[in-house]
Amino acid sequence: MTDFSPAELARLREIAALDLVEPIEDPQLQTLVERAARELDLPIAALSIVLDSSQLFMASTGLGSWLDEVQGTPVEWSFCRHAVASKTPFQVDDAEQHELVAHNPLVTHDGVRSYLGIPLITAKEEAVGALCVIGTCPREFSTGDVARLQTIAEAVAERLEARRAATA
Repeated sequence: MTDFSPAELARLREIAALDLVEPIEDPQLQTLVERAARELDLPIAALSIVLDSSQLFMASTGLGSWLDEVQGTPVEWSFCRHAVASKTPFQVDDAEQHELVAHNPLVTHDGVRSYLGIPLITAKEEAVGALCVIGTCPREFSTGDVARLQTIAEAVAERLEARRAATA
């Protein structure tokens, strides 16, 4: 068994309390993810829940290939884990040049070149995942881009929070 810090245990318990350990079908979440891709004019967007050993895509658009089929990745490949760990936006303008992700298989084999992820913070102040947009070309994200994605991420977090009431 892996030893988790008290903070990580609290985060994982929050994921369980919101019943986010398996894929869910939620048309409202899907609509918000599609809105993120459209508003930021990028081909890919996803709602990622970062578990202990993997990230799970609860909703996505534009993933294509094997990612669309498996709906997740090992946590080591997750860009979203950086937003979750810091509880702040994680921005990658050029993945091939970014020290944290340049050697990531999603960059070297799958063509990820730009990424912006906003952590999904619950009412209990836990970051359970991220709403992200992904590009296949380098891109400099503006403060307006971050603000637009933040607004959509807040709506996603509210929708996830509604699951707590539904499971209570």
